[in-house]
Formats: sequence, C-alpha cells, structure tokens
Amino acid sequence: MERRALYLYLSCELRLTRAEVRKLPGDICAPEDLLNLPDSFLDTLSPGLQHKLEQLPDTAAQLSAALREIEEALYIRHIRFLTAADTDWPERFSTLEDPPLWLYLRGDLPAEYNPTVAMIGSRSASSYGLRMADFIAAELAAKGVSIVSGLAAGIDSRAEEAAIEAGGKSFAVLGCGVNICYPKENYALFSKLCENGNGILSEFPPGTASRAWHFPDRNRLIAALGDCLCVLEAREQQSGSSITVGSALEQGKEIFCLPGRITDPLSRGCHVFIQNGANLLQSPQDILDYLGLRLRCMLTPRIRSVESLSPEEQHLYRLIREEACFLNRLLQRSGYDIGTVMRCLLKLELEGYIEQLSANYYSVC
Repeated sequence: MERRALYLYLSCELRLTRAEVRKLPGDICAPEDLLNLPDSFLDTLSPGLQHKLEQLPDTAAQLSAALREIEEALYIRHIRFLTAADTDWPERFSTLEDPPLWLYLRGDLPAEYNPTVAMIGSRSASSYGLRMADFIAAELAAKGVSIVSGLAAGIDSRAEEAAIEAGGKSFAVLGCGVNICYPKENYALFSKLCENGNGILSEFPPGTASRAWHFPDRNRLIAALGDCLCVLEAREQQSGSSITVGSALEQGKEIFCLPGRITDPLSRGCHVFIQNGANLLQSPQDILDYLGLRLRCMLTPRIRSVESLSPEEQHLYRLIREEACFLNRLLQRSGYDIGTVMRCLLKLELEGYIEQLSANYYSVC
C-alpha cells in the first residue's frame, strides 16, 4: 500500500513519468521517503526532474493531506488507480520490456481469460476500411472476443463502436487522462466505454492533455492487451499503426493485416506489413482460427426477406441453400461472370445470409 501511495503521489501530484521514477533510489518505498532525498543525489538529476521534486511539501503531514485530496478527487470522478500489486493488474503487461508502473482506469479491464484483439488503423479511413472495421469487430465481438483500441477517429473508434453494438466488450487506451475525451467528437462512444463492462485506461494522470509524444507509450499498451494485432488500413510511411506493429512484434504478437487496392495509399502500409511476414486477413475466421475459436454466422441478419435481394443475389442464395459449394461451382451453375458473383456473395455475407466456411467455400447461415 505504501508503494501504491508513492506512485500515486509521484504520478498525479508531481507528474513524474515512469522513466523519471526509475531514476529515484530503489530504497524509496513510501511517499515520506521523498522528503529525505539528499542534496548530493538531487544534484545528479536533470533540471526538469529537479524542478518537479522541488514541489514536495515540507512535512509528512502536508504530503498525507495532499494524498487524501488526490484520492477523493479520483473517487468523485469514478477513477481507479492501479499498480502491479493489485489483483486485477493485467498479466498481459508481462510481455512488455518496459511495463507501466501504474494505470488510471474508468470502467473495467479486459478479462484475463477472455480472448482480446487489438484493432487499429488510419484516422482518415476510407469507406471500405470503415465498413470492414464494422464487419470484423462485430463478428469478433459476437463470438465473445473483446476489442481494444485507442479511441482515435477512423478505424479505432469505428471498431470499438461496432463491438459494443454487437453486444461485446470494448476497451480504449488513451494518450491523455481518462477524464478527457480525445477527439471530442467521440464523446458518445467515450461515455459507453465507461460502463457496462467496457473500460478506458491510461498511464497518464487525469487532466493530462493529448500530445503526439504520448502515443508510442499508448500504442505499446494496446499491443500488450491484445492476443494479436489487427491492422485494417495504414499508410506506408511512418505512422501510429507502424509504431504499434513494431511494439507488437517486440512482444511476440501475431499480426493480421487487411489487404486493399494496390493503388490505395491507405492500404500500402498493410501490404508492406504482409510482405514482411504479417498474416493476410481475408475474414474474421482467420483471427478466430488463431484464437482457437470457430465462427458461425454471427451477425444478426438485418433483413431476412429474400425479396429485398436483387435477382442475381436471390439466385445465388438459392443455389447455396440447396448445397454448400465452392466459388467455381457457383460460377458454373449460375452462369454469371466472376465480378457479379463476388459482388453478390459479399452482399449476402455482410447481410448475414451466408457464411464462408473456408477459402471460397460458402454455406447458408
């Protein structure tokens, strides 16, 4: 408990980073120990860290009073402060070479026993990327897989929203304080993530604004919390996605990447990752196979009336209903060209009429 109080004071009051905390003497175990740091030691520290430690109060009583105020403020805001001494500290952080010393949490953490997928992608996502984020996250969530991401605009927030809408659990790791919604337009999703078994977490104390240099720290936690990493769209140049992929690889995590058109800049990053050994993501089943799960048709069909389908879609649906079959068999029996068949199959699959049991092998749900 004393080390918890020490970390809480260092983080929330003095705003020390974990790197700065690790520069302090190893025998400091309680907040009061900070009052006895010798001048000879302080003189060895950087000016920035010296300035932070100069904010220490003069007495232990003042320090204890400050801690009580911090605890009360966190309680009022429904924020938990966790360290590795807590029983629900994520064991998944054991894959990190530089694990966090503490976490601020609103809501819940991903259950250790529950499969969890980290899902990331471009902030300026295409309509294709957003549609795939909806589809893949919902399919995984319907199978009981939790989604973890970063609440960013684009792929991140769309995946988290889709998981919640499908009845699953979603978790966001922030590069700011857990009392700050960034970006602001995600406030409705931010509110959902604070309740019903979902969660928002951050290493940064409440009130910390989002800064570009915070995101590598955030991204390594996203990678750590996932059993694997799914990248839906990413540009070829250095990006947040490439940082997260690098962190996931350092942790020994499996990477799945969604392909796209070779002329699309938003797909080039994924293509490079695939060239370098990432798994080609063709359907949610690829991830579920890796997790040891089995996908059936998870999405509740939005429209079950066959009359709502085009004549070509109705014909293909009837053929598949008669017998599960491969793509080549559908081409032979329908007489349609490959473009028409693939377009219809995608529509039938997204609407929940059929499922792809294996590569190019289709059955009705």
